[in-house]
Amino acid sequence: MNRLSELPSQPWPAEWVIHQDAQVLVIDKPAGVPSHPVDALEAPDVGVRLERWLGRRPSILHALDREASGVMVLAFEREASRALASQLERGPTKRHLVGVVSRPRGLRHELVKQVGGRMILRIDEHKHLRRVLAEGGAPIAGDRDHGGAPAPRLMWHVEEVVLVHPHSNQPLKALAPMPSAMERWLLGDAAGSDVPGRIADAARRRYALFAREDTNLFRLVHGAGDELPGVAIDVYGAHAVVSLAIDPTPALREELFDAVFALGFRGVYAKLRPKQANVLVNTRREDVAPNVPVRGEPSAEPLFVKELGVEYAVRLGDGLSTGIFSDQRAGRGWLREVSQGQSVLNLFAYHGAFTVAAMAGGARRTVTVDASGVALERARENVAHQGVSLGSDHVLVKADAVEWLSSCRERFDVVVLDPPSFSTTKKGIFRAESDYQSLATLALRVLAPGGVLLASTNLRRMTPEQFRRTLSAAAREAQKPVVKLRSLPLPLDHPPVPGEPWHLKSELVTLAK
Repeated sequence: MNRLSELPSQPWPAEWVIHQDAQVLVIDKPAGVPSHPVDALEAPDVGVRLERWLGRRPSILHALDREASGVMVLAFEREASRALASQLERGPTKRHLVGVVSRPRGLRHELVKQVGGRMILRIDEHKHLRRVLAEGGAPIAGDRDHGGAPAPRLMWHVEEVVLVHPHSNQPLKALAPMPSAMERWLLGDAAGSDVPGRIADAARRRYALFAREDTNLFRLVHGAGDELPGVAIDVYGAHAVVSLAIDPTPALREELFDAVFALGFRGVYAKLRPKQANVLVNTRREDVAPNVPVRGEPSAEPLFVKELGVEYAVRLGDGLSTGIFSDQRAGRGWLREVSQGQSVLNLFAYHGAFTVAAMAGGARRTVTVDASGVALERARENVAHQGVSLGSDHVLVKADAVEWLSSCRERFDVVVLDPPSFSTTKKGIFRAESDYQSLATLALRVLAPGGVLLASTNLRRMTPEQFRRTLSAAAREAQKPVVKLRSLPLPLDHPPVPGEPWHLKSELVTLAK
């Protein structure tokens, strides 16, 4: 398993290369790496990663779906590129492996392996394979667009491509063995834990985040989305936090801590989270959130970590939460970009991370509201680190957000609304499922004409479509005409649970001027 220090220098590991010579490069593309540009900051494509590794960029002759894996053929020279492209257009010998839970109608295939109701099939080259399999009653597992069975990734792998080498005219047979993730999906519960292997796979998928010099705050493992249900591992600079929403055996718990520490972290902290968000526990109990690391040395308190070049204060040994949520990276990045000269209201502010992002972007005024005095003290600490003085332009307010909004007469250019899914205050209980619309209505009423509401929820039961409908209904209730409703990009280090929607929904609601 690679150590942290090795990951940034490995844009393309040697084991992902099947064949390389002066004219041709054949690779085994892993799932999750896009063939063409998508987001070079968080998910650099094949071309970018190969250029970082080789110092030059080969020509990509055919693409694979981002979530598919397997053989890809590239060329270094123009003549080789033309010759290989011609062969690919005529239709090379190509074979695919797909994971399904039923056999397709009307499509020739070979059953490779079957365990219970899960099967791996081998299928010769076929255009529009995902659609054809779905129409034949056997959508690929993990194919959300075509109703595939739940799976941690798209169970589609290009196993073999046979071409003629453009220089030697000899057959070039490229073979990529079935990836371990497909084998584990096939075996299901019989696959065993393989904790180090799954953490190593996740670390390689986070290559771009490990390689960034301006960011050392992100999620390394996100539960079932990374084949480790109930386990989250977050990176905070040279330290890590392992959060468990399961009750593992002592042996598995120790194996997790050892595997994370073996990556090269200075220290590893543990958090034992309740499985349900509406279960309240004393978050500072030693058996829930030990205030010392379970491996290695303690971090500074507070510890300042970087995200997109902005520093935030975190406390790794202070209860279940650390002071910042890494899944909101896109929201904080957007806020920083648009805050120059703007007035920003941050509701349910917690430790003020959105406020810090707004200040880093040059906001002329910020109002930070939270019902917790402890949270606001942490926000004050965060603000002080930015060198910004609190006063008439930058204010911290201890108040219930609903009550405060009801009496607010000021208008803001940007309002950030990211309430917990469930919370209790002296005035009652907030449940996002039933109360978000009325809360958003109040937030929209304090927006200036042309203002933007950044609205988020991590309520899993609420789909993105339901959330958008909730916000549209709130805008009608507030009598605020909306000119644009745009979703923020989803965090790539927080992959969704198989068979479930993404947990985080973030929308930008822009009002008419």
